[in-house]
Amino acid sequence: MKTVLPNLDDTNAGHLSTHRLFNPRLIVVPLVCGFIVLHAQRTVAQNPNLQRIQQTQKQIQRRMDQAVKDAAANQPDLPSDPELLSLHREFITKAEKLAGEYERKKQYDKAREVFEAMSRLVPKYPEAEAGVKRMLQMQSMKDRELVKVDASKGWQDSGAQLQKGMPVHLEVKGNWKVVYETGPEGIEIPDKLKPRDSRIKLGTLIGVIASSPSELESNKPFIVVPGADFVADQTGRLFLRMFDVDPTDNEGEMIVLIQSTFGK
Repeated sequence: MKTVLPNLDDTNAGHLSTHRLFNPRLIVVPLVCGFIVLHAQRTVAQNPNLQRIQQTQKQIQRRMDQAVKDAAANQPDLPSDPELLSLHREFITKAEKLAGEYERKKQYDKAREVFEAMSRLVPKYPEAEAGVKRMLQMQSMKDRELVKVDASKGWQDSGAQLQKGMPVHLEVKGNWKVVYETGPEGIEIPDKLKPRDSRIKLGTLIGVIASSPSELESNKPFIVVPGADFVADQTGRLFLRMFDVDPTDNEGEMIVLIQSTFGK
């Protein structure tokens, strides 16, 4: 018995093709996915708080990534040879103990020297760098001197004997007047009194470190800035004054606090 296939004319064939190509079940998934994406975009756009949260999360992630990079870049430079590395570790261990003993005895200059030696051997070593900073701070606060600087006088001895290489901290309070009486020609500053630092003006509080009268005249003075920190470039007494051609007619005074580790 033969099986007779139905006759598919052009109309039926077109209907079959259309049914297969445009089957609604085949486009349900893309439509649903598109709706979800569009809905999510609208939700983010309509919710500024969500946008801020996402931006904050991105910023936190960027900071974390940068912190990891910085930590990697700041790792101590250690030798690759195992025996040499062992010697480094032994030195650092003993040096840290020695620095701690000096610090407890308030021998900050010796403790600082040990921390600096550690930094030279192992650059970027956090404990050594922190120790140097801590010792500098302690050295700048160990001794103090409070002095009045009279506006009407020349160089005045502060009484503070600074030491080369020691940190110095200065605080200044007060006011003074620069008094002048002149005709239209003004006042000419003698060459020997002209400041070598162009930032120094009439009325500026200046200082100089000197160990003899000749150094007091020859050494370069510096501006005393309130709250300033610096390292003494030589050993000697700290002298202070107002910069002026003739200070005798000036008025007022400055109170200067000097903090450092003084010499004897």
